[in-house]
Amino acid sequence: MKRAIVTSVILGEMKRAVVISVILVLVVMVVALTAAVVRLENYHYANFLGRCAEFDIAKPQQRIERERCLKAEHTRTHWLWHVVYVVGLL
Repeated sequence: MKRAIVTSVILGEMKRAVVISVILVLVVMVVALTAAVVRLENYHYANFLGRCAEFDIAKPQQRIERERCLKAEHTRTHWLWHVVYVVGLL
C-alpha cells in the first residue's frame, strides 16, 4: 500500500516537472519569436518611412550600407508598439 502511494507521488511530481518544463520552453519560444517580429517590423517600418534613402541601392556597397542603416534605425518609441502594430491593434 505504501509503495503504491510513493509511486503515485513520484509520478505526480514527474508530471508536474514535465508541465513546468513545457511551459518554460513555450515562454522562451514566445520571447524569441516576439524579438524576431519586433526586429523585422522595425526594419519594415524604417523602409516604409524612407529612412536611409540617401543610399543608391543599384550600387552593391551602398546597398550593404543601407541595410546596416535600416537595421540600426529605431522607428518607434518602444518595442511594444511594434508588437501592437503587427498584432493588428493599430
